[in-house]
Amino acid sequence: MQLPARQRAARPRPAAGAAEPGALLPRLLLLDFDRTLADLGSHVRWDDCRRDLVDWYGRSGVPAAALGPGAISLYARMAVSADLSPPRREAAQRGAASILERYEREGMEPARLLPGVGEALKGLRRSGLLAAVVSSNSRAIVGEVLGRERVRHLFGAVVGREDVQRPKPAPDGLLLACRRLGGAPEEALFAGDNVADMAAARAAGMPAVGVLGGDSGGEALREAGARAVLPGVPALLARLLAP
Repeated sequence: MQLPARQRAARPRPAAGAAEPGALLPRLLLLDFDRTLADLGSHVRWDDCRRDLVDWYGRSGVPAAALGPGAISLYARMAVSADLSPPRREAAQRGAASILERYEREGMEPARLLPGVGEALKGLRRSGLLAAVVSSNSRAIVGEVLGRERVRHLFGAVVGREDVQRPKPAPDGLLLACRRLGGAPEEALFAGDNVADMAAARAAGMPAVGVLGGDSGGEALREAGARAVLPGVPALLARLLAP
């Protein structure tokens, strides 16, 4: 993405009240989606989804003992699993992604932005920050929810699990978002609700802020590397965009 001249020439500046997220205002702001921007996950039948994934991976040749808990986390583990050859792993991941998207699509209709997020995001347009969403959900689902909620245009990129071979906690999605925004990881800040988000940011070489209300509590987020833990995206943007 070609940046306006003003933004290319800009230098990071101190952000009032933003000492914990980082001493300097980042040029790139990367945000997780589910439980960070919107509530999709509480409307998805994750237990049924996991059963279908376990069945699919079993038929693909993955030993039952290697599967473990979760649905999206299971998909992430299988992305780096040595239990399948690379071609078989790629085929298994394509099928697993289809299963995940089917269940996510079922839960998409009632999904909404979290309280205060829509209003807070309006500040991005006048801030000079370049923003992207980096999600372990399907890019198609994320884009549809953001579009319906009338905030998709505020993000220069949306990266979903289909865009990378290794989803979070690997850094691939964050690094891809930086490239699509035309910036570098050291210019970025990532915010998410999960310890996997913190691990991905750490691996990508950028600071992370934890937001509450998702899968991981404040202590777990700090232990995973969060520079700060805040109630949500509105609180984060209020600090970053303070005059």
